[in-house]
Amino acid sequence: LSGLRALEGGTAEVELRLKNTGDKEWSSRDRHPCLLSYHLLNEAAVTPKHDNPRTALPQDVPPGEEISLRVRIKAPLEKGEYRLEFDLLREGLAWFKDSGSPTLVMPLRVEERSSDGETTMESSIPEFKELLKLIRITLETDAVEFGGRTGPIKGFTAGAGYPQVWLRDAATIIPASRFFYPETYLVSWLEEHLAFQKPDGGLEDWVDAGGRSDKNTVETDQEASAVQAAYQVFRLRGKEWLDKKIGGVAVINRLERAVEFLFQSRFNRERGLITGAHTADWGDVDPEDADQRAIYVDEKTRWTADIYDQSMAYEACRELAAMCAALGLEKKADTWLRKAAALQDAANRHLWQEDKGFYRVHVHLDPFPHDIDEDGMFAMGGNAQAILSGLADWQKADRIIQTALDRQGEFRVSTISGSLLPPYPAGFFKHPGMDEPYEYQNGGQWDWFGGRLLLAMFENGWSAQARDKLIEIVRKDIRNGGLFEWDSREGAGRGSDFYAGSAGSLARALFEGYFGFRLSEKGLMLEPKLGEDSGRVDIRLPASGLTLAYDYRPVANEKKIVLSIESNYQNPGEVKLLVPWKLFGLSGTEADRTKISVLDNGAPVSFRWESRGRDDFIVVETDLKKRTIEIGL
Repeated sequence: LSGLRALEGGTAEVELRLKNTGDKEWSSRDRHPCLLSYHLLNEAAVTPKHDNPRTALPQDVPPGEEISLRVRIKAPLEKGEYRLEFDLLREGLAWFKDSGSPTLVMPLRVEERSSDGETTMESSIPEFKELLKLIRITLETDAVEFGGRTGPIKGFTAGAGYPQVWLRDAATIIPASRFFYPETYLVSWLEEHLAFQKPDGGLEDWVDAGGRSDKNTVETDQEASAVQAAYQVFRLRGKEWLDKKIGGVAVINRLERAVEFLFQSRFNRERGLITGAHTADWGDVDPEDADQRAIYVDEKTRWTADIYDQSMAYEACRELAAMCAALGLEKKADTWLRKAAALQDAANRHLWQEDKGFYRVHVHLDPFPHDIDEDGMFAMGGNAQAILSGLADWQKADRIIQTALDRQGEFRVSTISGSLLPPYPAGFFKHPGMDEPYEYQNGGQWDWFGGRLLLAMFENGWSAQARDKLIEIVRKDIRNGGLFEWDSREGAGRGSDFYAGSAGSLARALFEGYFGFRLSEKGLMLEPKLGEDSGRVDIRLPASGLTLAYDYRPVANEKKIVLSIESNYQNPGEVKLLVPWKLFGLSGTEADRTKISVLDNGAPVSFRWESRGRDDFIVVETDLKKRTIEIGL
């Protein structure tokens, strides 16, 4: 047989013919269905992965009959020569091979992916290079092109199981895609979504290649997601794009109408909070229905105001204010800042739990008696978003992060990505996709939000713990062979493979949090938090033309850190370096600070200290064109 070829972590398809030479019918509809899968063997005939994705039979196969079917295989993450051993199984019972049935063995060559001209990195932490590979693989798999209302559309589907371009997912993909893809992949899909805007300002959840669209109306984050996506484009491309007309209406005006929709159609004036249907934290499935109706508002909908929606709207208001200010619309900017401040105040009054140290998942706006203590549930996604948006101050952020660490241990979740701890009890949600604890949005692990929590930890003085938790997540994903939509409590991949939202959130944790690449409307700032690790990054942003490379080396025997920077960024910048006190043989007292000196291109330079939680930084104001900064005793 001729072999298959695939890129690292990629996919390949093969058409197989099977003949039932036994005396029993094969059926994929039984309680223990008959399925086709394969074992993966390496050159040493060792099986690195015994269980792999299943393929259902297209029809029942009586004894003596043949069928053909196409099988998609997923390549391992490391290049090399492998063998695929195809076999049938009765799910939950046994493989046919174990009863003496013959298997089919086929060679598989896994080839290295090229990274020429792309953002690259090296690290003394090998898992981080593997994470970058997973991010690239996911984006390449999910990239899509089609013709839309506004012209050629390029963007990313949410994952292998989602053929549409989802607004809230796509907004969180930009932190990864900006490093590898040109402007059209960051902008065209957003303009298409804006072209579908309703007269009341509301936006759809998804659009697809067939011109269709729809909205999971139980959720209230679509409009805020559009603003957050636009703000990222604004930071990359500048303010001119905001004046572009979509269907005769400027982008900035469409964004304002979108947020106005929230305050007109999804707002409780008594409490001053954004409203949404009862879901699990940030989820889009209500507890009332066991079928597709669970994603739509109807007469059975129970209304709530949750911390996730407040945080998303708060961030959208502040980012909308920044974009208005850049256009000289100061009065509008002030209006949006005041709305943000009012939301923050209302959220802290109605949702913050001082005795528990985190925001409650939601407050009910109509009678809905529970036999469970919802206020004891830690909604990781909404609380993480509260920190990142700035709705939670640093004192609240510190307590939220400590709660997240404590809950992971208490509920024995393999990583910090546990989404709702404890989850709702069995049967609370009627939909079979999440009617059990730790299933899907009801307590499953979601790197899509775990990555946001890690970024919040990096930004709020928990860098050492964030680094360790990021490694923990990446090891889980490596074991799974990719980024999945969600994972079981034990860490097994579930749902859609190649989940792009996870790629975006983990890219933020890696590049913004750990490597410290920060681009805002105020400019470029570097805040490396590598500590005693060594690393190198070569960052390229195709949409803006910005390039930046740095090499970070701790020299333990000389008790110093050397940071070499080169960039085409022309404006003044700022470098904040996390100080690993242990490297210098110091503990970080005020007296220790006086022993530290800084050289910029070989000359002594003034600097200031900044502390954030458990982290201490040295801050140097300098350009980022080409220089070497040394920190030593």
